[in-house]
Amino acid sequence: MKFYIASKLENYMQVQLLAKLLKANGCEHTYDWTVHGTIKEIDIETLKSVGQKEYDGVKNADIVIVLTPQGRGTHVELGMAIALNKVVYICHFDDTYFKNDDNTSTFYWLPQVKHFIGKVEDLVIELKQFN
Repeated sequence: MKFYIASKLENYMQVQLLAKLLKANGCEHTYDWTVHGTIKEIDIETLKSVGQKEYDGVKNADIVIVLTPQGRGTHVELGMAIALNKVVYICHFDDTYFKNDDNTSTFYWLPQVKHFIGKVEDLVIELKQFN
């Protein structure tokens, strides 16, 4: 299984942990954006390059995992994944984003979007079905 993990930069440790666990189970990470750190104050060419790599990462993945809390770019990646008809997992430690209130989005309720409540270690067990 090929995977891409979308999240906000401040969540990089959780992203790296999940990627490490999935790779240890034979999965392929399509792109690790955490290697860059913050790029907001970098030149335009770097922004274009990283944006293309992130797009390709989503495009080449079988599964796109959204780890909360998410950022602005995460929703772009979620939108690309939905448009490309990828299986998407939105993962949060509780049901905050999976209630009918201001914390959710209509896109979280599409048929290819799965909700996962728990720790990243438990998500690895869930995703073994795809490998």
